[in-house]
Amino acid sequence: MSRPVPRARGVLLTVLVLALSACGALPGGGPGGPDDTAPEVVADGSPTQPASLVYGDTAGVEAYARPGGLVVAGRDNFDDPAFAEVSRAGGSVLLYLDPVIDNAYGRYHRLLLGASACGPAVPDWPGSPVANDYGSLADFRVGSVLQDKLPCVLETMVAENPRMAGWFADDVGSRSWFPEIDWDSWSPEAQQAYRDGAIALTRTFRRVADAHGLVVVVNGTWTAGDLAGAGGGYPDPEQHGNALADGGFVENHDTGVAFFTDYACSPQWAAESPVTEGRAINFAVTRTDEGLQAYVDSGCFAYAQRHETYDLVRPWAGNRDIGLPTEVAD
Repeated sequence: MSRPVPRARGVLLTVLVLALSACGALPGGGPGGPDDTAPEVVADGSPTQPASLVYGDTAGVEAYARPGGLVVAGRDNFDDPAFAEVSRAGGSVLLYLDPVIDNAYGRYHRLLLGASACGPAVPDWPGSPVANDYGSLADFRVGSVLQDKLPCVLETMVAENPRMAGWFADDVGSRSWFPEIDWDSWSPEAQQAYRDGAIALTRTFRRVADAHGLVVVVNGTWTAGDLAGAGGGYPDPEQHGNALADGGFVENHDTGVAFFTDYACSPQWAAESPVTEGRAINFAVTRTDEGLQAYVDSGCFAYAQRHETYDLVRPWAGNRDIGLPTEVAD
């Protein structure tokens, strides 16, 4: 049985107030707990459908074992046979990987960050800046050890998980919003190195994903604007989104839906993905029924869910096939 583990949690910018979303553990609940109070969400023609993060116990994950079902497996439960059954039934399973924080918990994070068959141990970012409670910033600058090792790690994940549909790339964004990092104190050169490194990470994810017919969802900021303030989208900094990612993740923003509607509806998302061909698969999680309904009503999210923990939440509606991969295509 898998157990919830500490993880370096991603953040996504609320530009309306230019404030950080601190992504600590959500309060209360457990596997099955939210089901008793699940909101009655009415899609009203919206393209949005249910999905779930499943970082702990996989009991009940078979509810997503159908075409269009989507779940995100965690650092240490990714090889649970229940996920393979989701895939066999037509659902999609994304595997979690955080290439930004030096938290080496879990097989693939040890492979990436420690000395391994993929290469030497990864050093911290110069100055070893602490990012949050879960670790310091890894050195992911262009040309770094981490950048060199990432293709090997991704290919290993593919080889060992033929039923995966792609990756959930945590903390990968064009600027830092970590609570312990004072972005404004960084030099323009350091800020640019951060952005360039994040782009290089997504380029590698995209290249390996394309080789195997997989998708990539990023949990990080790709917000339109200047580097010092917003970080900028990619390739056009003045547009929201990252063209190399099939979608982004909006985490626990129950207000500001108008902004996140624009963010998720940006045509820059998935523009360079031959897998989804510009049909973004943005995913929002919220803590309230009202927030969930608002994201569903926005029509800009492929998936949305109300989470009280990072464990399984059962679907609030049925799923329908939108053409996502269900396994590795060699």
